[in-house]
Amino acid sequence: MSETSARSMTERATRRCHDIVDAAAEVFLERGYAGTSMDAVVERAGGSKETLYCHFGSKAGLFKAIVEQRTGDVTANLDLPDVDDVGDFLRQIGIAYLQTVLSPRGLALYRLVLAESGRMPEMGDLFYRLGPETATGRLADGLAGRCSRQGIPLPRPNRAAALFLGMLRGDLQLRALFNPTRAPVASEITEHVDFVVEAFLKAIGT
Repeated sequence: MSETSARSMTERATRRCHDIVDAAAEVFLERGYAGTSMDAVVERAGGSKETLYCHFGSKAGLFKAIVEQRTGDVTANLDLPDVDDVGDFLRQIGIAYLQTVLSPRGLALYRLVLAESGRMPEMGDLFYRLGPETATGRLADGLAGRCSRQGIPLPRPNRAAALFLGMLRGDLQLRALFNPTRAPVASEITEHVDFVVEAFLKAIGT
């Protein structure tokens, strides 16, 4: 088999796994972990149970793949903007972050993991490490660099980044989680981000 053919087969297999995880996520969201069977996933995704067990090992393995894939999709959308001004940097990050976290996909992932983390704490830990912890670390690095170049003291970048992201989520995320019809519109997100950025800059002493 040529290298090109092997690569093509690998790409097809990767796409197939991605499609299976997407279909499985829909089933888990509709039925919950306990109510989801591998048969139900096969019915939605196609293929066979043998394929599922070959790729994911078990239902728990499939659920783990959902958390990894969807959390990765969320953090991939949080590219740091190429601006030096701290305020502009935070505004752009804030809007992109809330648009991602408050999207139907982001909210669905949060609900799914939260519902199962009491029974499967390792999944909650995985979600936290790949999602909130990763986002905080990336923001801390970007924020520290910009504050340093502008002569703004920031002794604890990770604490500051976690505070900023927590302020962003605030009531907006809670409202959308408990009532999907109350998801904020773009103008509400922009107004909220402006308020949070102003308050955060005052808190860190700029």
